Amino acid sequence: MEPNERARALLCRESPPPPLPRTARGEPELFGPPSTLHRFLPSLPSHLQHALSLADRLMELANARPGEEGLGAVLDEAERQARTGDPEWAKYALRVFIAHHPEGRRLSVPPLRERAPHQVLPSGRPELPRKGNPGTPGAEIWLDYFREDTGLNEHVETWPVLYPAAGLPDPARPGHRLLPEGRSEWFGYVRQQLLARYDTERLSFGIPRTVPLGDYASPINEGYDAGLPGFAPRPPGLSPRDLPGYSVTDHAMRRDRLFTAASSGLLWREETPLVIERLEQLADTAESNPGSVDGEAWAEPLGPYGAHHHLGHVLFGCLTAPRDKTGLPGVLASPATAARDPLFYRWHRHVDDILDAWRSTHLPPSELSGGPQVLVRKWLGEGIYPAHQSPDILLCFVKDIPGGTSPDFDGQRWGEATFGGDYWTSPPPSFRSSTHALNTFMAQHRVLLPDGREVMKQHLDHEPFHYFFRVENLLPQERKVTVRIYLAGDAYAEDRRMWMEMDRFEHTLRPSEQAVIFRPARLASVVHERGWPANLLLPRGRREGMLFRFMVMITPWEQEPTGEALEDTREPGYPFNRPVPPGQRIADLLLQPHIATRNIWIHHVTP
Repeated sequence: MEPNERARALLCRESPPPPLPRTARGEPELFGPPSTLHRFLPSLPSHLQHALSLADRLMELANARPGEEGLGAVLDEAERQARTGDPEWAKYALRVFIAHHPEGRRLSVPPLRERAPHQVLPSGRPELPRKGNPGTPGAEIWLDYFREDTGLNEHVETWPVLYPAAGLPDPARPGHRLLPEGRSEWFGYVRQQLLARYDTERLSFGIPRTVPLGDYASPINEGYDAGLPGFAPRPPGLSPRDLPGYSVTDHAMRRDRLFTAASSGLLWREETPLVIERLEQLADTAESNPGSVDGEAWAEPLGPYGAHHHLGHVLFGCLTAPRDKTGLPGVLASPATAARDPLFYRWHRHVDDILDAWRSTHLPPSELSGGPQVLVRKWLGEGIYPAHQSPDILLCFVKDIPGGTSPDFDGQRWGEATFGGDYWTSPPPSFRSSTHALNTFMAQHRVLLPDGREVMKQHLDHEPFHYFFRVENLLPQERKVTVRIYLAGDAYAEDRRMWMEMDRFEHTLRPSEQAVIFRPARLASVVHERGWPANLLLPRGRREGMLFRFMVMITPWEQEPTGEALEDTREPGYPFNRPVPPGQRIADLLLQPHIATRNIWIHHVTP
């Protein structure tokens, strides 16, 4: 069997997950020496470090014998490890090897629905009547389709593989860890964007925003039963419980220390105060990882700041019914299933609140006045004009464009002929192909189980569309720019944490050009660069329509003094990662000529 087939066979091997190790009193025993005989919990720093040591071994084997022979040795070792205890240790190590070692990139990782079909099955919980109060416990069931989305869970599952908290393995020096600069800040931004997307989805049903899970003593109203093998349900009304070696009080103490650091701007290393100069310092400490202010004690649960973020997953993942005797955790214990649980979002809202407390207090507002000399018009007329009606943000369904579904369709050429030239001053309603509303719908896909059975699972999707932007270069020289597209529900448009980054790409404007920029939505950077599922690009909206606000922002493409273009180096989340200037609103950004907004509607339709 050739190496790719062997890797696929190993990664697709399903076996019943073992229970957690238990004390004599039947409590989870999680803080002993890690062993592959026990269940793999990636959120436990000791487990993660041990799993990465297995990946180091695979890298050593590949380095010793490059090529097919080395890959054969790697797979021999991974298969040997998978035969003892929980195979998830070996699977994780192999995926880390595939993601980070040059030889590993010759192998491919099957999608989650093929690797673990039993973990992507819908829970099938009975829905509450939609006429009920959306604020009552249990209304979370309405969003099961989102949290249980196969692509979303695969997206979350890749995080600890691509960005291990203990650091990236160095293929050239197995055993050595690399912590790329800005990693925790970027990782925090990806989670914040998921929260914005989830809260916008909740708005579609009139459900209030996610409540941070910052009170560790109160009962948790949300219950969740995934109905998946290897995981226990969590009934509603349970309060967090102590674990042997780590109590709820221990967790609360580290929460308080992190919030104090965020508000004061100081982290403490023993008796020495350290001024937080970059968000990365606080993010590394809250996560935690080797960049934590705790230094070598970063992985110690009872270190000064501890492993607050990761042990939250463990603490709440072990919250099952008091009479449950299976010894199984909840879905929060596994990256492939964690996003199914409403607590995943409540917990990460709490963690993001810690980081944003520092941003809001200690960062100056984003500087927007230094935009390129370009114009995106707010309105075509003179004098007072309506807000958020830019004529230069144009949306078109693919089906409404003549020849738009053809594989050789030239969108740039068609856009220039339709929206530019003599039509430069024409408003969107004058174009038959443009639309002020986008459509989403529920579709289905098959999940094929190992025994040959098929299960149909619903997922959110949207009708294909394209963006067209009209941008005028006000200077008589060529200019390379970054085009940024954002979206927010109208009800949340003044909350900077609720703006979702839809896309970001580069474009070159010719001297003094009145340019029409074509961009297919299917090429969205959030999908192709960050692994966000393409079917969830748009929020659900409502049957009667839900009002959203698109924003396009043109920023300079950073350049060397020699003129050589560099990758855009702005902070993750720019410009919404920083507070708005005092006395201003986000709507005041429209005063800048390189920024424009347009209201659009999203309808959820029946196909």
